[in-house]
Amino acid sequence: MDEMDIEALEGLIKSRRSIRKWRQDEVPNELLKKAVELATWAPNGGNYQGWSFVAVKNREIIRKMADAVQAASDMIAFWPEAKSWEEDVKRYQKNTSFFRNAPACIGVFISDYRSVMDKVLLAREPGDSAASRIMGFRRTAPTAIQSASAAATTMLLALHQMGLGAIWLASPLMAKREIETILNVPAEMSLVCLIAVGYPDESPQKDRKPVEQVLKFVY
Repeated sequence: MDEMDIEALEGLIKSRRSIRKWRQDEVPNELLKKAVELATWAPNGGNYQGWSFVAVKNREIIRKMADAVQAASDMIAFWPEAKSWEEDVKRYQKNTSFFRNAPACIGVFISDYRSVMDKVLLAREPGDSAASRIMGFRRTAPTAIQSASAAATTMLLALHQMGLGAIWLASPLMAKREIETILNVPAEMSLVCLIAVGYPDESPQKDRKPVEQVLKFVY
């Protein structure tokens, strides 16, 4: 098996950017399918593989999803509590549904997953403060969410390698139920994020913090 050298992998990772503008060329189904296939090889809790993916190429459906997200953003922007962050909220409101122009979107969904430790903790939690405390920690980063995130990251790298430009979108969670209804997914499927994808029509450049600022060794 040929091995990818670390320099090539580094080049792939460091050249990937979040793309918000796309050419309107259609994205071939086989590229989307390959990206999802590779995403399913991401690490996941207990090898449960409780993820599902919905590839959307129908522009009207993409528009409906974007409209639902925009409606939620507009509602929040008019709440009196938003006044404290008015400038930032208006900027978010303006940019929240740009993915309506994406040639394709991939919905990343999870089904419920509980490890054996979760089952024990949930059974004991009502009458034990220690179990409740530990379960509280686990709820801050559920295994299913971590698994779906690993899949989304793998997918972004695969799409980039294929010459496509994509972006991981969390804003659709503001319209989670609406999007699940629009896509007519089963009740057990829960939206985690949308990946908007197409052939890039921009070349954004953003740096990262030096690793020395984010890494600490403990000896």
